[in-house]
Amino acid sequence: MTLSVATPDQLSADPGAVEPRLTVRGVTKRFGPLVANEAVDLTVAPGQVHAVLGENGAGKSTLMKMIHGTYRPDAGEILVNGAVIPPGSTAAARAAGVGMVFQDLRLVPAFTVSENLALALPGRGPRIDRRGLRRRILETSERFGLSVDPDACVRDLSIGERQRVELCKVLMSGARLVILDEPTSVLAPQEVDGLFAGLRQLRAVGLSIVIITHKLPEARAIADRVTVLRGGRAVLIDADPTTLSDSELVQAMVGRAVASLPAARARVPEPAETALELRAVTVQHHREPPVLADVNLTVAAGELVGVAGVAGNGQRELYEVALGLLTPTSGEVRIAGEAVGGSAAARLAIAAGATGVPEDPITDAVVPGLSVSEHVALTDLSSFRRGIGIDWKGVRRALAGLDEQTGLEVADARRVVATLSGGNIQRVMLVRALGGPAKLIVAAYPCRGLDVASTRRTQELLLEQRASGCGVLLISEDLDELLELSDRLAVLHAGRLAGIVDPAGADRYDIGRLMLEGHAPASEGAA
Repeated sequence: MTLSVATPDQLSADPGAVEPRLTVRGVTKRFGPLVANEAVDLTVAPGQVHAVLGENGAGKSTLMKMIHGTYRPDAGEILVNGAVIPPGSTAAARAAGVGMVFQDLRLVPAFTVSENLALALPGRGPRIDRRGLRRRILETSERFGLSVDPDACVRDLSIGERQRVELCKVLMSGARLVILDEPTSVLAPQEVDGLFAGLRQLRAVGLSIVIITHKLPEARAIADRVTVLRGGRAVLIDADPTTLSDSELVQAMVGRAVASLPAARARVPEPAETALELRAVTVQHHREPPVLADVNLTVAAGELVGVAGVAGNGQRELYEVALGLLTPTSGEVRIAGEAVGGSAAARLAIAAGATGVPEDPITDAVVPGLSVSEHVALTDLSSFRRGIGIDWKGVRRALAGLDEQTGLEVADARRVVATLSGGNIQRVMLVRALGGPAKLIVAAYPCRGLDVASTRRTQELLLEQRASGCGVLLISEDLDELLELSDRLAVLHAGRLAGIVDPAGADRYDIGRLMLEGHAPASEGAA
């Protein structure tokens, strides 16, 4: 099979091109009664990076999927290089030069880079021209500064390296308009710099980039223009991001101002009681390398410790071990001074005052068929018992009190949790975990799926718990969030504790090196 692959020369800018690369006119998309996009306009010029901003549920991904041909719009039209593309056809969109790199990277881990690209690119005949494909991968990689090794096995690549492979795949298919969905969400600072350098190379030869992102400083750093969606409508169109502050962009996204977190907060007194202590904790499955290796970590009462690391470096196992959900192969876990282990570890953790916000609430915490109030009752059934039954009026009163205290506006008590949106499910989990007193809170990506205002309120609640004397272990992929909230920052690499960093004055690139390589420069004292 002979692969049809665009050469680097074919990706150069069209001399004298005046037509917009992309024109979206009055596009509307409904899912039953829900209007995901309403009369949206968007224009992207050749050689331009255009950021599309908005809260979760604002319609960003739906709009991109219509441009990519995954969804068919109910009204409006989409033009590429001045020509209308047939709606709802990914083949037509690809033929017009539209490519998309999804947030969940679509590569086969057991295959090499070349084999993955051979699967994705159109072919002619029964045989693959492996030598020619390898040469073209290297040519495309070199031209756009993507640093892609055709012979590398994908499972051995970092997230940033896999992302470059996806970009290379899109470019080699002949894309002139590249859509990136939240491309920096799991990257270290060095990887973000590498991605942006590649995007600037693409822009320099006339390609157009549409980037969905929630990181406002990055949008201003890379984007030539921004469009903001709110409630499915474009409320800020084709604006210059360098002329707008973060607060102005947030106000456009949310419809109102969102207060900043307090800059000054009390430090943990020395000595302080210990909320969580992990002593030489190792988790190993069968004969595989340890997913956690000899981790020693403490969280003091009244301290917020952040956990940073590239996704898949032991964060999930750390969460489960800290709450007694996973028994370590070796080592010891203590919560508020109490040993937590054995078959009753989870029950002992709850008894010691621990609670958590899971990484994947739909899989790990939602009980199919149960309502919001029933999920709240499960938090502590003993306190709601009335004889052999449950005091459901008491449960609803408790839920109303938690909702008022947290200010998260949880869904109606009678709603079945499994039928809620991701953001509303997350609010239920947060109300349960953050609404009452606790000695230890372990929160894994607590702001995932939340809008800007709910994210800020969640961060405030974590700091309020810290101020009340609770120890907080915060696992997040957002380095900015960790630096803003944490008293200390623990960095994981390959299941090991690569270093402990003081966020005050920390160098983001040193943290990135710990995340990527497991060690800091010789001058770095955080270890």
